[in-house]
Amino acid sequence: MEKIYSVELCKKMVDAAEKALLKAMEAQSYSIGGRSLSRASVDSCQKQLDLWLGRLATAEGKRKGKSKIFTAVPM
Repeated sequence: MEKIYSVELCKKMVDAAEKALLKAMEAQSYSIGGRSLSRASVDSCQKQLDLWLGRLATAEGKRKGKSKIFTAVPM
């Protein structure tokens, strides 16, 4: 069963993930005068944002746990 986080924590984490994603999208890495800065990858930031958006939806009661898809194969 998925742990339920507080709505307040989820909103803070969604905000932080959105900011990180925007910064990563601006420039993942750059260098000035021999010094360089590398940020997290866009993919990892997007995964964190998706994770916290899902947890926020669960905390707000908009979904319950993880969705599962079942398919049947006719014989």
